[in-house]
Amino acid sequence: MAKAPLVLVSLLVLASAANAQNYLEPAWTKTLSKGGRFLTAHELGRCSLVDQNGAIEVLDETGALSWRWNYRKVSRLIYPQETAVSPDCDSIATTGSATYKYTWLVERDGKSVSIGTMGTPSDVAFDTTGQYLLIGTFSGMLQMHARPTGDLLLTRAVRAPISIEGIEMANDNGRVAFKKREGAGVEIYDAWLLASSADPKRRWLASTDRIACLDDQGRVLAEIPSQTFYREVVVSRDFGKVVRIDRAGSTTRLFGYTVTAPCKP
Repeated sequence: MAKAPLVLVSLLVLASAANAQNYLEPAWTKTLSKGGRFLTAHELGRCSLVDQNGAIEVLDETGALSWRWNYRKVSRLIYPQETAVSPDCDSIATTGSATYKYTWLVERDGKSVSIGTMGTPSDVAFDTTGQYLLIGTFSGMLQMHARPTGDLLLTRAVRAPISIEGIEMANDNGRVAFKKREGAGVEIYDAWLLASSADPKRRWLASTDRIACLDDQGRVLAEIPSQTFYREVVVSRDFGKVVRIDRAGSTTRLFGYTVTAPCKP
């Protein structure tokens, strides 16, 4: 993918003087226990997942605990790595360490199943309906499983290692597609493109100086405080939610923001 024009970086820097905005106020905050980690968030900001005290906790859109899975009680070999959450936030899937060849599929009601793979899992994702789970491995295999049973439905050999984003698979019930958002995760010189939308054009950009939402003219539409780990910001697909992960030593704090127009298309 080609790098975006240098003008984007200039806009991010120069907009500070001409279009300075007040920072968005957090809708919620949460301080994790020592060693606690942010794992992932729902693509529309309906929930966020954190790992602390031997459990994966699912936080609702207000930052309150919705439900949790005590993986430490299941096995001491489980150490959540790549993690995904279903569209309804009622199911999670997580991989383990580099030598752990299982993925756990867990339902809110407590039901869980371990899924073995032909190689160490490298990525996991639910389809848009929440009926299927895809697991990619470092050995170049892609597996599709049914939710909540974990039954294997399809396998496919692909390039290794694999990232689920950008992969399309079809089954007898229709197409299951996973798409990588255009521009997400692309480093642009001094700035980091966190998320982008095409119509209308909006971009969340981050640098050591600022984290801001800009339109196609470079106007700052919304802004949140910058931080040392400025790339640790998650933007929902509809631009309506932002989570900032702020780490200071062994302490991790989450700041959840609600974004309205004009930044949210």
